Amino acid sequence: MYQDIINAITSVGFPIVACCAMGWYVYTNNKRMDARMDAILQQHREETQELTKTINNNTVALTKLCDKIEYSK
Repeated sequence: MYQDIINAITSVGFPIVACCAMGWYVYTNNKRMDARMDAILQQHREETQELTKTINNNTVALTKLCDKIEYSK
């Protein structure tokens, strides 16, 4: 493998090989970050759904309390 890298540097030059290596690094790093972000976004969706349910339940409870308070007046 090292011989292939040395041959590439000899034939096309160090800057081109270095740019290709950096491009490969950026590409693989972005793929890993995309996978992590997908997992985080899925978790966030689930949390948001739970919070929405909780807010709706609280709204129902407050409505019932307000009705009871008005009824008792």
